[in-house]
Amino acid sequence: MKINEEKLPIIFEAINKNDVDAWLIMGRESIMKSEPVLPVLGDMAFIIATTLIFTRNKLIAIVSPLDVEAYKMMDAVDEIYEYPTTMEETIYEVLEKLGVKKLALDICDADSAADGLTLGNYLKLQEVFKRLTIKPEIISAFPIVSEVRGRKTNSQIEIIKDCAVQAEKYLSLVPGICKEGTTSLDIFNFLHDIAFKDGYGMSWAESQCPSVSCDPDIKQGHSGLIDTPLKKGCTINIDYGVSKNGYCSDLQRMYYVLKDDEDDAPQDVKDTFYLVRDAIDAARKFMKPGVTGFEVDQIARHMIVDMGFDSWNAALGHQVGHVCHDGGTILANRRPRYNKPELIDTPLQVGNVFTLEPGIEIKQGRIGIEEDVVLYEDGAVFLAEPQKELMLIRLK
Repeated sequence: MKINEEKLPIIFEAINKNDVDAWLIMGRESIMKSEPVLPVLGDMAFIIATTLIFTRNKLIAIVSPLDVEAYKMMDAVDEIYEYPTTMEETIYEVLEKLGVKKLALDICDADSAADGLTLGNYLKLQEVFKRLTIKPEIISAFPIVSEVRGRKTNSQIEIIKDCAVQAEKYLSLVPGICKEGTTSLDIFNFLHDIAFKDGYGMSWAESQCPSVSCDPDIKQGHSGLIDTPLKKGCTINIDYGVSKNGYCSDLQRMYYVLKDDEDDAPQDVKDTFYLVRDAIDAARKFMKPGVTGFEVDQIARHMIVDMGFDSWNAALGHQVGHVCHDGGTILANRRPRYNKPELIDTPLQVGNVFTLEPGIEIKQGRIGIEEDVVLYEDGAVFLAEPQKELMLIRLK
């Protein structure tokens, strides 16, 4: 196990900025009862019950006798406590010694990435808190987790960028495999095989990545692939990403299957594609540290709605990197499932990596492009070459 020491300054900065005395992470058998923040901290997992406490300037580990020596080899850990009886008793002793007044726990009803504390462990902590001389104010660790997870380091950005570049490369090869009789399953298998051969994995469940939509009468969503023949005169939308070394990308690309008497896509299909493309670029150009996800969403959404199209039933974008849907702040409008200040009204930060993915439904199929961008001090930059034109497919 190893703590990613590049994350330590971000952790301590977030704790101090949010005026928290300590952030407590508690878990056991995390491979079974996932604590989503652990892979973000580094190559970390809990087997026997373990607690990490980040204060304003140090990391404390409370571990079983079996794990003490392993934690001693981790330079990032400042203090180690071996619990001789129960972990809860040692948690009590450490918190009592620290005199914590404001404590952040991984509990959150808005973001699964910050909701890793199990009910059983939460109940154990409640018994600990009852005994403390100073009863701490308990808050959600969401603002800390959001920063620690969302502010990617330069080395992390390079890996995510590689995944985006590779996914874009593989998607550009799709027209070359399409012929009479080709189905969505053929494309699905091609995008699997080419990535696996190069040592990449899928960005989400292999049974669902990629999504290949090629018939407007068959809706697919996130339910897994439906084997559908390519349909002339219709669009193909592919939602796809690849992963490597614990990081991933998430792109969508658009294609049009030419009818036998066509040399180009119909003008209305191209115009809709260009509108989605330009809305993405307008949102990207607006993005800078300090603006909110709601404000970014409105740039793209108004461009599309003002042209007479419906507002799509999704966010403009989500964070991506450690996993495909990476939690934290999002780019979304004020519909019920997104309308939480911590999600859409929190300012964006340098190092955030977002998707930009508006969509429009037309009779020929869905027009949806998805690009990955990283936010720097002077604005957002595409991680891979953005799609500027529809890819045309001639079935032979």
